[in-house]
Amino acid sequence: MTDTERARQSFAWPGRYWLITLGGGLLIVLLWIGAATDIMRSRRLTLAYNDHELSSLVSALAEQTARSLQGVEFILGRTSVWALDPARTQLSPDESRAFLRQEIDGVPQIRQLEIFDAAGNRVATTLTAPKPVNVTGRTYFQQLQRAHGDARAISEPIVSLADGRPTFALARRLEDAQGQFRGVAVALVENEYFRNFYEQVNLGPGTSIRLRRIDGTPVVVFEGQPADHPSRHVRLAQRAVVGFPLRVEVTRDEAVALATWRTSTIDELIGAAALSLFVAVLAIALVRQVRRLARVNRQLQSSQQHWRVVFENAPAGIMLLRPHGYYLSANPAFQRMIGYTAAELAELTAADISHPDDIELTQRFIDQLMRGEHDSLRFEKRYLHRDGHVVWTDMNVARLTVSTESPDRSSPQLEDVVVATVEDVTQRREDEAARRQLESQLRQSQKLEALGTFAGGIAHDFNNILGAILGYGERALDAIEEGTPERRYIEQVLNAGDRARSLVERILTFSRSGITTRMPVHLQPVVMETIELLKVRLPETVQLEVRLDARDAFVAGDPAHMHQVVMNLCSNAIHAMPDGGTLRVELALQHLDTPRSLSHGAVGSGEFVRLTVRDTGVGISPDLLERIFNPFFTTRKAGEGTGLGLSLVEGIVREYSGAVDVRSVVGAGTHFDVYLPVIDAVAVSVSRHEAALPHGGGQTVLLVDDEEALVALGEEVLAELGYEPIGFVSSEAAWQAFNASPQRFDAVITDQTMPGITGLELATRIRAARPDVPVILASGYSNAALERDAKAAGIADVLRKPLRQADLAWAMNRALSQRDNERAG
Repeated sequence: MTDTERARQSFAWPGRYWLITLGGGLLIVLLWIGAATDIMRSRRLTLAYNDHELSSLVSALAEQTARSLQGVEFILGRTSVWALDPARTQLSPDESRAFLRQEIDGVPQIRQLEIFDAAGNRVATTLTAPKPVNVTGRTYFQQLQRAHGDARAISEPIVSLADGRPTFALARRLEDAQGQFRGVAVALVENEYFRNFYEQVNLGPGTSIRLRRIDGTPVVVFEGQPADHPSRHVRLAQRAVVGFPLRVEVTRDEAVALATWRTSTIDELIGAAALSLFVAVLAIALVRQVRRLARVNRQLQSSQQHWRVVFENAPAGIMLLRPHGYYLSANPAFQRMIGYTAAELAELTAADISHPDDIELTQRFIDQLMRGEHDSLRFEKRYLHRDGHVVWTDMNVARLTVSTESPDRSSPQLEDVVVATVEDVTQRREDEAARRQLESQLRQSQKLEALGTFAGGIAHDFNNILGAILGYGERALDAIEEGTPERRYIEQVLNAGDRARSLVERILTFSRSGITTRMPVHLQPVVMETIELLKVRLPETVQLEVRLDARDAFVAGDPAHMHQVVMNLCSNAIHAMPDGGTLRVELALQHLDTPRSLSHGAVGSGEFVRLTVRDTGVGISPDLLERIFNPFFTTRKAGEGTGLGLSLVEGIVREYSGAVDVRSVVGAGTHFDVYLPVIDAVAVSVSRHEAALPHGGGQTVLLVDDEEALVALGEEVLAELGYEPIGFVSSEAAWQAFNASPQRFDAVITDQTMPGITGLELATRIRAARPDVPVILASGYSNAALERDAKAAGIADVLRKPLRQADLAWAMNRALSQRDNERAG
């Protein structure tokens, strides 16, 4: 047995002390719980037996009461027939009394039998010397007077008008053949009859019997002897008297019902107390014995406790191992760090779980410690976790001499072991790598922001120049006959202007300075169309592999932009394979459960469509990989590229809330993954029809632009479209002209960026002076913010320079049509 095992065994003695104490206390608690359970169960059974006894008793009393009252009712029935017989009126009072006396002979429950006429006067009675009595004030008489047929009624407790004794009446309505009320037949029931009967039942003290009407009025009450120690609770049983509006109630004081239970409860408590005392004495004896045993081990426990607490609860890993052997001990923190249990580590060496590249380094440091060159060493090394991932650690190792048992246990031996403290720094290194990546993305974003500011600054002036070139070029083209060399020259000028305009749009797109059209785009047909165009110029040495599996995927964007993304990525891949290779294009749906950070951007959770473009070309070195999305950065020769392709891709993807992930190995190729969020949409087939340009009807148009050439060009175009233009190169002058005669103008076309008053400010003034005038705003640098401000100012339309004749024609048509509709409405 090792020292550690002995210490662990000694630690168990205090635990036994508390276990004995807890066990004894638990046993006592269980004894009392059992006693309390038995007592409560006995109480419930006692009360249940009492309730059953009362229920049986009240049933018998109710049945006996019903039979007694049925006899009374039978006599009332015969008396009612006799009372309605016309021959009765011929009898003398003595003869009537004799008849009634004969009826109640042998019926002890009837004290008195009488007949009253419709006026409530007594006309016959069993009394020997009756006095005149009228019962119209009795409630039973009033009740029967209002009733019909041979109705019956039971009165509340009353006092006999003849002898003043308590009684109650059972009465029956007298009615002739025509249904007329003729009086009542009344039997006064003997209270003492029922009281004597209830007294003979002998229910014991604390018990009472009551005969009540249905409305709760007591008719007969018998109270037994009071209980010796009455309680506030009584047990009640009640039963209806069949055939009569009465019920019998039997109540018993709960203290009387529980008298026997109290006696058994005292015996139960005495037994539980005796057993508890025995258990307590036994527990105390065992605790004293355990204390004596614990006193022997207390000194060893004190010396081991501090080390064990630190070892087991240290947040850093702590381990002991032989220099070139197995692990001797490892705390829980180290076990969690590398995923192995203490039993598994006992069969492993340091080399078994170290990263292959760090095994030699670790052994070199351990050898230095064993030779005494250093007291301790600190270095970083990698472990291989049980699940295979790499764990970076910061280690501090030292040499320690310990005493161990010899195999024959004759005498202890001294041995040098290595003790190490290990801190997991994997997360810290990952955080540093993530921070560097975020800093790189921030620098890229700052570059794009600076470029966007620059692009926005030049877009206005450049588009003004292009507007003049394309506008006058169109007019020159219309003025020259087809087939002439001059027409071909002008067409080339217009083509060059279109390429220049496309270049400005691309700069604004990747710098996110322009307005991005958003519409549902069915992505798979766009990719297929782009691939078909790509096949035409695909070198013979490049093999194309296509796998498209996102048939129902829609994204919010612009089909032209999606085409540019696919074309630019594929073109770059082809240029990366000068000696041939394989170009693989894939399109698939992918669900992300959690947000993900990619090499260029981040995406949230949800449904995405993933566009993958892979090549087997020369690859991209790590120092160039961070710069590939920089505007105007290219590795091609002069004249072979502008460096805007990947910048355009990155700008479009970011604008559409997506991200790009790039992986590359020099000499093995590059892998691009583009993630775009999927939207719910349906394919819409749109057919465009060429139509003649709409013309005006001589409306006067105020044209404002700070470029004189564009004003002159605009006047000519508007005049050809059937409008009467009035141009100004100064926004101040244009405002003065409008303010002098607001009704003169039917519409306004103004540039946005002008010295003095901007287009938005001019539109606001004009709309304030005359709200029904449509205003069209033109700008060489338009964005989403300008669109919102223009809409808020009531501007009818926003056009992007350079403007074509068709742009002006349709914009004027929409603005004037909207104005006419508003006026008509």
